Amino acid sequence: MPFPSKVLITGASGNLGNKLVAHLRQKTQLVLLDRIATDDEVLQADLSVWEQHWVRQFEGVQVVYHLAGNPIAVSSWSELIGPNVDAMLHVFEAAAQHRVRRLIFASSNHVMGGYQHEREVRLTSTIEPKPGLDYGDGRSSMPYAATKLFGERVGKHFADARGLQVIAVRLGWVWRGDNTPQGLPTDRSPWFREMWLSDRDFVHLMECCATATLADRFLVINGMSNNQGMRWDLSEACRLGYTPQDDVKASC
Repeated sequence: MPFPSKVLITGASGNLGNKLVAHLRQKTQLVLLDRIATDDEVLQADLSVWEQHWVRQFEGVQVVYHLAGNPIAVSSWSELIGPNVDAMLHVFEAAAQHRVRRLIFASSNHVMGGYQHEREVRLTSTIEPKPGLDYGDGRSSMPYAATKLFGERVGKHFADARGLQVIAVRLGWVWRGDNTPQGLPTDRSPWFREMWLSDRDFVHLMECCATATLADRFLVINGMSNNQGMRWDLSEACRLGYTPQDDVKASC
């Protein structure tokens, strides 16, 4: 399938948004939304508040990448309900009202965080989720993970009831800035390194999500690089044409 002629990206000023915008800038017409407008190309919009000035931007859009949200995994519920729940619901509704063909939702590896210490479990996209990562110091990502898992189920609803094609991508570890194995923080556990997703593989995966022919209207996939020894199963993503090139261990 050819790349869509008009694409909307929420969270366009964030870590993931910046990387995807740079990759797609020469490929398609972009509509960019973010709570913080970093330049003239980005429309300032608080997606947690339904307002026509940003809702009308969905007109004529074929594919939406919903990357916006609070990215801090140890945030409280009060810090998450607006950007991760209300905004997510509004974006799905705006896409459905404007007959967007496909929405790609940035879910998270944190919906499977409960499997961190169960080394024998293969982390497919079909086994039962265990949301929330215990950091071992009293902090937990449970509220954050719950918002992402809820977003997946909202996506299924919009696929079933409204005809929207939805791909929920359980994204791995995309470090901001210099996202290379050498540039990753050294104080993180192997759990984090095993789900590393390089910039090159990230934008390739996002492109595959926009162009692949889907057998079903709703799909959940894992999004990691081809990291040696990891438990994350990439078979669903690979069926979309994803061929990851990088390995967190290859350059260490």
